[in-house]
Amino acid sequence: MASYLRAYGKKVLSWLLTFNCLLNIMLAVGLLTGFYIAHWKIYEPYLLNANLLWITILAAIMNFFPSTNLGHVKVPRLKFHHFVYGFAIFAASSAFIMFLSFSLLSLFTLTILNVNFNVGRVFMLVGLTLIIDDFADISSVTARGLRFMKSKTYQKRRIIHAAQCLLCCVTFFVFLCITVWFTQNPGGLNLKNLTMDGSLLVTSLTAFGSIRKKIWLKLTPQT
Repeated sequence: MASYLRAYGKKVLSWLLTFNCLLNIMLAVGLLTGFYIAHWKIYEPYLLNANLLWITILAAIMNFFPSTNLGHVKVPRLKFHHFVYGFAIFAASSAFIMFLSFSLLSLFTLTILNVNFNVGRVFMLVGLTLIIDDFADISSVTARGLRFMKSKTYQKRRIIHAAQCLLCCVTFFVFLCITVWFTQNPGGLNLKNLTMDGSLLVTSLTAFGSIRKKIWLKLTPQT
């Protein structure tokens, strides 16, 4: 029973960390869109340059592997593979967002307080999380594609490990900048900004955990 619960715990944690990667990317792209198009002032003057958000996006992308790798445990499936539920949730939420007269591109680029739109975005990210978690099982093509990527990653594993160290530090720095910004701008303590700050903290801690466990350095050659 304990091993069963531990396996499910790892799977749920893996889903949450993968969801956070997507959330980090979505929020950062939304802020950068406002920065480039509407000339938003992003957490100034504490965030030295809004382009540092690109670094947090790269950190989130690098976290996909350790996040999904954590969920490689044997748990019973509920009739279908997880990617089936993921595609169903993604399709339903996409239809819902388009029903609200928003484009799918707005998922990452639009920053508004419309509750229905944001609920739809959350469910789209949930669907994508399940798809990413079960990506290798979609088809033999996706499985081969992942093996190819891992073989290429193995060849550059030391560089990737070093890069993640740098990305982790920068992401944590951005988290600290936003946290300090809160102390001087209490009006900015809204759900969007708090979610962004919390997501950056989780991203940096996930990267730190990957570095400490030497996830990239422990990669094995793919055959």
